[in-house]
Amino acid sequence: MELADILKWRDTGTNEAKPAAIGMNREPAVDRYFSTMHPVFEDMVQFGVDYHSFMDNNDIAGLMEFTEKYKDSSYGRLATFVTGLQMDIEAVKNTLLYPHISNGLVEGNNNTIKCAKRVGGGRAKIDLLSATIIIRQLDKDPVELANTG
Repeated sequence: MELADILKWRDTGTNEAKPAAIGMNREPAVDRYFSTMHPVFEDMVQFGVDYHSFMDNNDIAGLMEFTEKYKDSSYGRLATFVTGLQMDIEAVKNTLLYPHISNGLVEGNNNTIKCAKRVGGGRAKIDLLSATIIIRQLDKDPVELANTG
């Protein structure tokens, strides 16, 4: 049985590039298959591992190593991603330094206002919209309000 059969893909190429999947764990077999068919696969996996390594550990030194490693990548999209990180480096550093700060409360309020505007169908003026938002806030459970702050 071949890996292509396991994945239920149609065979459009030769069988030489695909490793046999007999007696193998599927995940390593899939990795080998993609690495053979798409050489960029291993680089993308390493990119993801490196990215999550500094993000998960809130490591600013790791961020700097990551940007240095991938800023001149031969894969244009990786280099573009890193260029974007470098353009907003202070914001990215602050994300790592202060992981518990969130704009979730503001986004929740924005979502509530947008929902009320949609329900009004554009007919509601500011007075009716304000009243709707206030009533929605009053209807919330006090415990729910305490947990969002």
